[in-house]
Amino acid sequence: MVEEALRKIVQQIFTNWTGLRLAVEHSMGGPNSKQAAIDCVNEVTQYCLDDPNIDQESLEDFLEDVMDEKFDTIFEDGSPKEIAALLLRFVQLLKENNVQECDEEFSKLPVANTAWLEESKTSNQGKSQAQSDSSSDDAESTDVPMEDDGWTVVQTKKKR
Repeated sequence: MVEEALRKIVQQIFTNWTGLRLAVEHSMGGPNSKQAAIDCVNEVTQYCLDDPNIDQESLEDFLEDVMDEKFDTIFEDGSPKEIAALLLRFVQLLKENNVQECDEEFSKLPVANTAWLEESKTSNQGKSQAQSDSSSDDAESTDVPMEDDGWTVVQTKKKR
């Protein structure tokens, strides 16, 4: 029950995190940025539950590491510190089994459109199908070389 409650809290906080939403919208985590954000919710939830001596600094470091690894993004706006402080407050309330105060604090969180951070299998399938249909019409299938540093070389075709 604590895990479910904490996951709900982490998801709500991450839904309101502008930097994370922008990282997903701009595909900074690759073509599966939305899934990477959903995975982040699960990883942060598990991290908070697994560390019995969790503190704000370690949680902040963990958030920064996850965002750097998954989205190649470093936040200079101080938001990981704010998110860590907020999450730590909820973790402490849940560990103290103070459900009433936790619910009160949760109700004070801003309400945001959670649709961008929820899994939707049908929209992903439709999007994939639409992309494959449009890509077959627009371009020929060619092997694109990948450089050692992970960058893809895109060469233009010359028209005759």
